[in-house]
Amino acid sequence: MERDKQGARLPPGGISLVKMSDVGRRLNISKRRIRQQVSAMLQKRTAYETRWKAIRDYQLPYIGYFDDRDDEQTMADRKDRHIYNSTTWQANQIFAAGVMSGLTPPSRKWFRLSFSNKELTDNSDIGKLLDQRMDIMNDVLEKSNFYTAIHSCYLELAFGQAPLGIFPDSRYGVHFTAYPVGSYAYECGPDGLVNTFVHRMKMSAQQLVDKFGRENVTQAVRDEIDNGAGVRAVHRVVWFVTPNRLAAPDKLGSIYMPFLSAYYLEESDEDEFLYLGGFEEWPVPVARYIITGNDAYGKGPGWYAEGDAKALQLMEKDLLTAVELGVKPPMQTTAETVAKGINLVPGGKTYVRQDGSVKPLFQVQTDIGDLRTEITQLEDRIKEAYNANLFMMLNEMENKTMTAREVIERNQEKMTVLGPVVQRMQYEFLSKIIERVYMILDRAQVFPQPEDPAVQEMLAQQDIKIEYISPLAQAQKVAGLTNIEQFYAFLMNLAQANPDVLDKLNFPETVNRYADMLGTPVAILRTDDEYERLQQAKAEKQAQMEQLQQAKQVADMAAPAAQAAKNAAQAAQDGNPALQQLMGADTLGYGQGG
Repeated sequence: MERDKQGARLPPGGISLVKMSDVGRRLNISKRRIRQQVSAMLQKRTAYETRWKAIRDYQLPYIGYFDDRDDEQTMADRKDRHIYNSTTWQANQIFAAGVMSGLTPPSRKWFRLSFSNKELTDNSDIGKLLDQRMDIMNDVLEKSNFYTAIHSCYLELAFGQAPLGIFPDSRYGVHFTAYPVGSYAYECGPDGLVNTFVHRMKMSAQQLVDKFGRENVTQAVRDEIDNGAGVRAVHRVVWFVTPNRLAAPDKLGSIYMPFLSAYYLEESDEDEFLYLGGFEEWPVPVARYIITGNDAYGKGPGWYAEGDAKALQLMEKDLLTAVELGVKPPMQTTAETVAKGINLVPGGKTYVRQDGSVKPLFQVQTDIGDLRTEITQLEDRIKEAYNANLFMMLNEMENKTMTAREVIERNQEKMTVLGPVVQRMQYEFLSKIIERVYMILDRAQVFPQPEDPAVQEMLAQQDIKIEYISPLAQAQKVAGLTNIEQFYAFLMNLAQANPDVLDKLNFPETVNRYADMLGTPVAILRTDDEYERLQQAKAEKQAQMEQLQQAKQVADMAAPAAQAAKNAAQAAQDGNPALQQLMGADTLGYGQGG
């Protein structure tokens, strides 16, 4: 959290403005128009809010925050008055954990950065630079509250959507805020993506001063602080963020950034803002489960399980009632007996006259077995709506010794069901998170810069794309991996009959494609240039070895001939006439001359 010159803590996305009302008037930022837009968005949300409350009351009682109810109750009060069977809550826990481990597992890398130019990634050290930046981003996400915040979002997906705020943080680099259903409203732009967001919250006077600075709050808030009521006094604050019609990249100041950010008190005057600023990127990505037509709000598992969930709670209550009636049936007796007292303790005795006997008012003959069977069927349908059975598939398998191929096939089955949801989550939610985090860290100069100016310029000119390597994303790529494996196996079998067919396969490119589909870090692979240099060095070494081998063969062949000549010369010297004649020695002449 940044601080202004007076030391006041500031909301992320801008700098302190000493006189918010003056700035608003100077830039023609109308609080009245903002209030009208906020009111219209909250009004449009009303129809969805009715369904959200029903989902909360009968399925997920501890998720969501609605002013009309939560003003009267504290967060510690029981909110599960309609809950008699907790299957829905358990199914949602399994769903959230399954999405967490499938899309954003904390224990492994779930995304990687690469260039749109594939050859650039494979053929230069700049790909390793991206891997280094990715490692820094993963470290920041791990040390921040990202994984706890995004798990809260996955729990909220049952309602259809879950927003996640992303803000700079001086301690951890980035801070994340999950917003509970009932506390926000939003609208989409012409491209169908969320581009206007409203969050209503309650803050004490002391919190307002700590966040926005004493000079930026109303006089009433300052009076509450001075009178010692800073903690008790609660105010409603509205945060509004939307595309900025004043955006001007060539002008300094957060107020000219692409997205306008405004905070104000609901009870404040028309021209009073707590804060005005802006964001470089969209700060609140929204995860949406399933979208129908042009609807801004999504529909999640809670929508599809609502009927079964209500029936389940009713039947579970009826079952408990039937069991209780069987154990403690209503009794009938005379008024005189009642006056004397009836002992209903097991083994207790009640003394009555013949006409004052104590007996059950009626006999309960409910078939509890059929009721339990119907409850089990309702539970199964709810688990299917939440995909709980799908995520628990590996744990529920009787055969616990599945092969790696069987595990892959099970993950493919998940993708068949969750494929559209995964695609939407990656495109609308996770990509926006990664882009926002990357830009925040880049502006904070957290990433090490390349020493070579040419590499730095090349990096600035390249488009960086996001690739997902999470378990669910990998399941989407399994088909491509299988195709490569099947083709390779076919080629190896064919090569036994005709080895020349191996010349058709580009082995280095096969390795590159397979590693890319698996999400293998670039750093553990040699670049194509390094590979070519290595192959050239190996070829040169092989040529040298062949030359040495040839020289050795010549030497080996020459050695017997030399030895034979030496032996022959020695034999001639020993007086062998035949050898002497063969070698051209005239033994007779030598004899005559002697």
